[in-house]
Amino acid sequence: MNHKRFWVMAGIMLGAVLLSLCVGRYPLTLSDLWGILTGSDGGMGSRVFLQIRLPRTFLVLACGAALSISGLVYQNIFRNPLVSPDVLGVTGGASVGAAAAILAGASAAATAASAFGAGIFTVLVTVALAKAAGGQQKVTLLISGIVTGALAGALLMMLKYLADPSQQLPSIEYWLMGSFHTSDWKDVGAAAPVIAASLFCLWLMRWKLQLLVLGEEEAGSLGLPVGKVRLAGALLATLLAASVVSAAGAVSWIGLIVPHMIRRLFGDDLKRNFSLCAMGGGTFLLLADTLARSLTAAEIPVSILTSFAGALLLALALAGRSRKGELL
Repeated sequence: MNHKRFWVMAGIMLGAVLLSLCVGRYPLTLSDLWGILTGSDGGMGSRVFLQIRLPRTFLVLACGAALSISGLVYQNIFRNPLVSPDVLGVTGGASVGAAAAILAGASAAATAASAFGAGIFTVLVTVALAKAAGGQQKVTLLISGIVTGALAGALLMMLKYLADPSQQLPSIEYWLMGSFHTSDWKDVGAAAPVIAASLFCLWLMRWKLQLLVLGEEEAGSLGLPVGKVRLAGALLATLLAASVVSAAGAVSWIGLIVPHMIRRLFGDDLKRNFSLCAMGGGTFLLLADTLARSLTAAEIPVSILTSFAGALLLALALAGRSRKGELL
């Protein structure tokens, strides 16, 4: 049964990949793709495929998987299905870093690096604050994340207030809505290694993360170093979220809604859901990105579509649960 679910999800993801590669201002057919891959088509279609569509599709797929796994890990650590990857302040910190870089007139690469560094720094501050408050219990980490997130939000508002309203402010606002419109192989090379390494490490420790569901006392009685596992999982999940934010800006709802829906469909087993969640997140974001660059003449920021779809799915889930007399 698990293998069947895996291959069904893999088939859906493959369909989303092909759709992403074919749809756009310069449409490509499956026969065009075959000609490009076999070397018989070396014209404009080949350049569009190799230089624009393929790196963008690869990056979107990786970012969707990263956000959904980050959300899955956070929800498992905090035992809350409505926790998202920015719970420790990574998105807020990265937004401040990007806004500061835009105000300084930095290049796109420098802006991405600033966002990544600021996001990681914010989470380290959150962890340090939690230690100062008495440890890394999940409630302490959560409250520390709220504090650092609020501080990052205040800094972001100040930077937006100081920005030039005709040029810098629109750039900051557009970045905050998330987009893959400038994605190329350089972006893939910057984000993919961190995403791949973090996913691999989380995959290796997935059974330890699953034990956290039992609660701190019971997991500790089984010999699990609860504090170390929670901290390692949170930091790796943060690396995933920070990599995505630095590559594409703030992409909303993927890390919240995809793991929540996977859990509703297939149960609470993190070990079993790991690959399903990664493929589900990649598929969801690929479909949203394909629509974002196809619906209108001007590309729509992808977070508009992910937020709309995510809110709708969560509302449907809430309605289904309410009819059964259950809570989320």
